Amino acid sequence: MFTLPFTPEPSTLKIRLKDTLFSIGSCFSDNIGQQLKDHKFNILTNPLGVIYNPYSIFKNLRLILSEGIDPENFIQNDGVYFHWDTHSAISGTDLGTFKNLLAQRSLHARQSLTNANWMILTFGSIYVYKYLKTGKIVANCHKVPSQQFEKMELSIPEIIEDYRQTMELIRSINGDVKVILTVSPVRHIREGLVANNYSKSALLQAVHKITNQDPNAYYFPSYEIMIDELRDYRFYKEDMIHPSEQAITYIWEQFVKTYMDTDSQKFIQEWARIKKSLEHRAFHPQATNHQKFLKSTIQKLEKLGTRVDVSSELELIKKQLL
Repeated sequence: MFTLPFTPEPSTLKIRLKDTLFSIGSCFSDNIGQQLKDHKFNILTNPLGVIYNPYSIFKNLRLILSEGIDPENFIQNDGVYFHWDTHSAISGTDLGTFKNLLAQRSLHARQSLTNANWMILTFGSIYVYKYLKTGKIVANCHKVPSQQFEKMELSIPEIIEDYRQTMELIRSINGDVKVILTVSPVRHIREGLVANNYSKSALLQAVHKITNQDPNAYYFPSYEIMIDELRDYRFYKEDMIHPSEQAITYIWEQFVKTYMDTDSQKFIQEWARIKKSLEHRAFHPQATNHQKFLKSTIQKLEKLGTRVDVSSELELIKKQLL
């Protein structure tokens, strides 16, 4: 035994294959979101890019469902337009085009959130930065010089109250949405390891208080799985900060066991076999056996096509038929 055995307690409420999901937060939300998307779940992940702190997550959720993105938060830096409430990956060289992009993303996010059965929130850090010119907290500094910001930290009561107000708005529109809260296992070493641990401990306390107060909020221990069960640096990427693909896959498997209903788990296993078939590359594509293999794969896809959209996969396989 070279690890501490840890099995998350299965959720009493389960995610179904037909459910709609919405995920927002730290880059770990992208990891889980991509796994769900790869396995044919209907999910929208980080429509405004990766967001690390709870304040900006909640602000964006409220804006998405109300007046839309803050029109006063556009900036230009080095010939590129950014928005203080979005990630730097979402930017543009033409302001009008960039505004239209954010408007489309916000509309898509509103539609998804309005219909979501599940919302996954991933908190990364309690540290926030206030832009001194406007006095507003930003989601991303966009490489603007640090002297133009004041570093601050969110308190546990602030996070809990912000969550309460945000969910009050969301549930006034979508009363059935359930929430899965996670704390990102990705270390924020920009603040230093001591400050990172202080930040994660505050987030963990806030999350546990929230789940105690909200009967429709649940905690998934991705942080504990990574830090306490896997814990070895071989489960990290070369930067020694982000989880490796192996770690992400393992955490995903625990997520499936914890939250997926029996039917979804069976589908995920079946889809994994289909994915292997799709990734197969034949040395001799014209060979009779390979053509039979392609036709068999098409039949399996068409069977699954009654439950999920497999049009792109079918098109890929059919192009290989002689």
